[in-house]
Amino acid sequence: MRTAFRLPSALAAAALIATPAALLAGPASAAPAPAGAAHAKAHMASSSATTAPTPLLNKGGKVLRSSKTYAIYWGTASAFPSDLKTGMAALLSGFSTSTYLATANQYVGGTATTTYMGALTDTTAPPKSAPSTSTLVSEVSKVLTANGLAPDTNAVYLVYTSNLPKVNYCAWHASGAIGSTTVQVAYMPNTAGTTGCYPTTAPFASTTAYSYGTRSLADNTAHEFMEAVTDPVPSTGWVDKNGAEIGDKCNFVYLAPVTLTGTANVWQIQAEWSNATNACAQTTP
Repeated sequence: MRTAFRLPSALAAAALIATPAALLAGPASAAPAPAGAAHAKAHMASSSATTAPTPLLNKGGKVLRSSKTYAIYWGTASAFPSDLKTGMAALLSGFSTSTYLATANQYVGGTATTTYMGALTDTTAPPKSAPSTSTLVSEVSKVLTANGLAPDTNAVYLVYTSNLPKVNYCAWHASGAIGSTTVQVAYMPNTAGTTGCYPTTAPFASTTAYSYGTRSLADNTAHEFMEAVTDPVPSTGWVDKNGAEIGDKCNFVYLAPVTLTGTANVWQIQAEWSNATNACAQTTP
């Protein structure tokens, strides 16, 4: 779970767009997870905040040494950033053989690999309120069936919705079952209209030509993807003693711009926790 900028009231998400400056007042606090999801990316309180340097612990559960990713776009096409599909294709394919993904090697028992399988769409309206895990899994099942695809236990299905309900997090990931197949899903609401999930200051605006909304969703995607690889069934994989995952421990910690595989594929995305260096890192030998 990635939580977001925190307001001093329960209406935090409702005020994100109107008063982002007011959200800098306090430290980050973990928002309650949505029904059926164990981890979500929180709104930002500080670009340098991180949890104490305690290691991730192996709970013995599933990891995704060789993963696949699908981007599912749910909602009206015009409501998404116009460059989102292009950006996510570059990002998700760029994780393959990247030094960024290499930080996961120490947790998955060898070299972590990933393959971007492409984009799928559903132009029906997404839920107006935050979906549960079962709702998201049902949507993935529906889209796979419509495209003649079978569920894949090694896939991470990232569901980008055209709307942003009143929630106090930026994104989350979970697992669920389609028939007898356990799959990984991630809820990626449209954070293009809020500054609570991605910084607006340099160098964040100059690293890439993609729009602010696409850069925000890229950062959320990096957080949830790396967590889905190292803790696909939360929290049975790699988490620390407090339940934080690889992305949670470095939430909104940014180092140098990250160069992914591909041509001019550079992003300002958060670092990930490395037990090997006992710090937030963008690659680990």
